[in-house]
Amino acid sequence: MANITSIRFANAGFASLPSAKGLVALFVGATAGIGESAMRTFVSNTVDPTVYFVGRSESAGSKIAADLQALNPSSKIQFLQADTTLLSTVDKITDQITASEKKLNLLFMSPGYATMQSRDESPEGIDRKMAISYYARMRFALNLLPLLSASEPARVISVLSPGREGVLDLKDLGLKAPGSFSLFAVAKYTVTMTSLTFEHLSRQYPNIGWIHATPGFVVTGYSRGLPAPLRILLKVTEPLQKCISTPIGDSGQGFFYLSTQEKYAKGLWLVDWKGGSADSRTEKEKNGWFSSNGAAQWWGDDKVEAVWKHTEEVMASVEK
Repeated sequence: MANITSIRFANAGFASLPSAKGLVALFVGATAGIGESAMRTFVSNTVDPTVYFVGRSESAGSKIAADLQALNPSSKIQFLQADTTLLSTVDKITDQITASEKKLNLLFMSPGYATMQSRDESPEGIDRKMAISYYARMRFALNLLPLLSASEPARVISVLSPGREGVLDLKDLGLKAPGSFSLFAVAKYTVTMTSLTFEHLSRQYPNIGWIHATPGFVVTGYSRGLPAPLRILLKVTEPLQKCISTPIGDSGQGFFYLSTQEKYAKGLWLVDWKGGSADSRTEKEKNGWFSSNGAAQWWGDDKVEAVWKHTEEVMASVEK
């Protein structure tokens, strides 16, 4: 694992390399927090990049687009306002990009929001929290496979929590059975399904880097969907949080490092934001904080196959 000093040094030299020129990237969930920081670092350290970014706030997106253009006048920046809890919306975005581009070097996904709500199904019959953390992200990756496959190199990065996988009920991966849904369960299932699906995709598309990465503790605007008392508490304690958290700028540097270093260009990577291992697949006694049974295995070919089959079924349930 690299330290932040060596990461910044490597990033600073990237723009002088031939591989820094003409990259095409899509950032999903980039109008705030980790996604915005990663995108700003990407734009700052590349030459003639084409960058698409997706977010919910039109005003925030327009301002960030102007900032990025000023930051790197050689860049081409396009903001796409969208609610990515809907797979049909994902399809519209990917259709637009596919019509305009011949390659995609980086798909970076970090959308999310904190909520205390129970199951909240979209018109497509998918819980919105699970959609934004897993199903929509997989839809982006699957729809953009032709562009990713045409790129050398190409990476898909999903920011969640590798290392915190747990044992799943393979007969209820959508958490629809009575009593099965909780925010804790959503976190466990989306994290674990991401690692298992990336395992499958890394076998099918070995020339793409499939990176499931944890950001650690970063102070962002993630709490805006919480009830007012919790938002106030988090705001009051924000100075303390910042003392013990990863600075948002360092996070952006780390994710740019994962996006550009040759080491992560191919295969499956379960890592933290600096590239350190967060891979619990081979652990025998401990299988992540979310595991209800530390001795049970969350990973295996049967789990990979079951999660992939479920994912295909959900994808097919929403017509393109």
